[in-house]
Order: sequence, then structure tokens, then C-alpha cells
Amino acid sequence: MKKVLIFFMAASLMGLTASEVMAGGDTLFIQKCGNCHKSGGQAAAVNPADKAGRIWQKYFKRGRHPVEMGISDGDLETIISYLVDHAADSDQPAEAVIPK
Repeated sequence: MKKVLIFFMAASLMGLTASEVMAGGDTLFIQKCGNCHKSGGQAAAVNPADKAGRIWQKYFKRGRHPVEMGISDGDLETIISYLVDHAADSDQPAEAVIPK
């Protein structure tokens, strides 16, 4: 219990809310990527199952995203893991996370 309390105290000192600390890949993907990657957004609508897992990994490793995302390295890693875990070639593809 003490470790959990210390973790949340440290997170609050860094300016993070509990929801940001606890956010999973799906939540971060919607929050951080959904504003642009939705129907009528600034970028094409995109979902994890739009690509194979290795393609997602290569895309971000090679810095192919055309604009600065303003996402912390930790959040980006969580999002990439989510994309790979729910890619077209995964056991649980996610096709309609962000409506097209």
C-alpha cells in the first residue's frame, strides 16, 4: 500500500493526474491520437488493425509520423505497444477504436 501511495505522490509532483498514470494504451491512443486521426480530422482516420504489428513498429522507429506529436516517450511506447497488440495480425485486432 505504501508503494502505491508513494507512486501516486511522485506522479502528482510531476503534474500527472491519476487517470494519466493509469491510462492504458487504448485510452492514450484515443486521447493523444484521436483528435487528428478521426473522421473529419486533420489526418486520416487510423486504427490498430489498419496495419500489421511490425509495420507499426517500423513506422515509429523510423520517425515516419509527419508532425510533432507532443507525446512523452513513455506514452508513445504505451501507444505503440497497444497498436502492435491490436494490429491486423494480432489475436485481438481493434478495428473501430476511432470511428472513420
